[in-house]
Amino acid sequence: MNKAVRFTSMLSLILIFVISSNVSAQNYKKNAILWEVSGNGLETPSYIMAILKFVPESKYSIPQEGLEKLKACKILSTETLLDHHAKHELNKAAHLEHHESLKDYLTKEEFKQLEKLFHDKLGVGKLKFEMVYSKFKPVMLSTTITRLAQKEKVRYYELELLQLAETNGLISLGLETVEREVAALEKFALEDQIHSLKHTINNFEEQVEDYEKVVEYYKQGDLHNTLEYTLHPVEGNRNFKKYFIEERNKEWLPKMIGYMNRAPTFFAIGASHLADDISVLKLLADQGYDVKPLPSK
Repeated sequence: MNKAVRFTSMLSLILIFVISSNVSAQNYKKNAILWEVSGNGLETPSYIMAILKFVPESKYSIPQEGLEKLKACKILSTETLLDHHAKHELNKAAHLEHHESLKDYLTKEEFKQLEKLFHDKLGVGKLKFEMVYSKFKPVMLSTTITRLAQKEKVRYYELELLQLAETNGLISLGLETVEREVAALEKFALEDQIHSLKHTINNFEEQVEDYEKVVEYYKQGDLHNTLEYTLHPVEGNRNFKKYFIEERNKEWLPKMIGYMNRAPTFFAIGASHLADDISVLKLLADQGYDVKPLPSK
């Protein structure tokens, strides 16, 4: 083989390697709910499944492939462990401080409009609204409105997966403390929360439709649009995206790597944390892991 042929062959091999490496590195942009993480010293693959906080019962499903991968793992990792302490802290964080009410932040007309929305659209009476829901922080109330707007019972992916993990003998771990999640929420300034709540009040039907789109995009594995529509209630607030999604993603990475090195791990992570160039998937790919979408039904 002459030098020119050898050079051409070597160049072709280099180009094939570069192109295949680039394709592999771009995998995180593909549409999928279930992902495999391998390579970079891992003896056994781990898996990541995108989840939503809750969905209407009729829309709830876990792909069969996801169940099989869960059973093949030793650890289930959710964002936070939903134990008694976590529920107590989240409940405390959901409420305005010093027994305040949204009356203190909305005009009389806006508060009446919110009260009417709860009565007319959500079937919540005035007394319960004033005693319970008017004490919520706006960002929590917006989520509650979306949940109550569902015309059927909802199911929570984290709770379902934690139960499956227990049934199958997996260790359940969290990527952060509930206090860290609360701290991220508190970075979303109250005045911005009020602004977003007013948007919800004035665009209730649109927000319900947006959530229906979130669920449909999620079921299609379209993480980009799932994130886009998830951010609609906060009107794409930059601080919310930075502190609640981007910074937490970066903080989770060392723990994820630690769990994967310890044993095969099944991660159940909010779909908004797995989308685009800010995603956990991208961060893992940047660290040299092979991140591959898996087909699921």
